Amino acid sequence: MERFFGGSPALVILKLAISSLIIGVVLSFFGFNPNNLYDALIRLGDWISSLGFDAVKHTFRYIILGALIVVPLWLLGRFFSVFGPGRPAARTEPPSARRYKKPAE
Repeated sequence: MERFFGGSPALVILKLAISSLIIGVVLSFFGFNPNNLYDALIRLGDWISSLGFDAVKHTFRYIILGALIVVPLWLLGRFFSVFGPGRPAARTEPPSARRYKKPAE
């Protein structure tokens, strides 16, 4: 788990919680709240689409469609790289030494 999280899971969760708390206090100071921020993002999307950027809308749909495949595969790859059998052992000699090695007689 530590390789996946980049450290102790409890410590990473604690760091994320503290960071979220600090960012939340700063955003609250400027008058943001979760509903306000969500509504602003929705208005931004509506504004962009009202400008006639159908290509942006289609591109976003393609990104979401691709992400439905790519993100789970990435998560599975990440999961198996952490919990898998491990990486193959590293070779000790450089490729050039293997290429020009004389056969044993």
